[in-house]
Amino acid sequence: MDARSGQDRRIPKPSERALTYAEEVTLEDVSALETFLYVQLKRVCEEVGETGETSFAMRSLLILISDSAGFLRTLITVERPEMWQRAAIVREWQRLRSAAHDFNHCEGYDHDRWWRQLRHFNARDEATERDRIRQAH
Repeated sequence: MDARSGQDRRIPKPSERALTYAEEVTLEDVSALETFLYVQLKRVCEEVGETGETSFAMRSLLILISDSAGFLRTLITVERPEMWQRAAIVREWQRLRSAAHDFNHCEGYDHDRWWRQLRHFNARDEATERDRIRQAH
């Protein structure tokens, strides 16, 4: 606690809600992120209008988000995902998270859940990659 300002000056601890690995992503996370993106992109679409190449690009982006979120929902319900499925979960989450990142200043952006970039499905995959890198050097 800062004596002058009365503000807490300690370094904030990562939120318990913060994601560390892709295996922590839930169906609710996917739905919330997809909904957030739809709200933001709908607002942009309204500004762009319904004609012209920009509107076509916006519709294509909405389709890609829907496809990515749908694929991710399917993948995270797999009980024991294979290596390619684990990699796809990381990739699809990152794809959606990256699309939302530019809107991180907007109301509804969940900094705790969406800010951190996920690079691994779980701790075991992270350790395996680190071992592989160590052995390569």
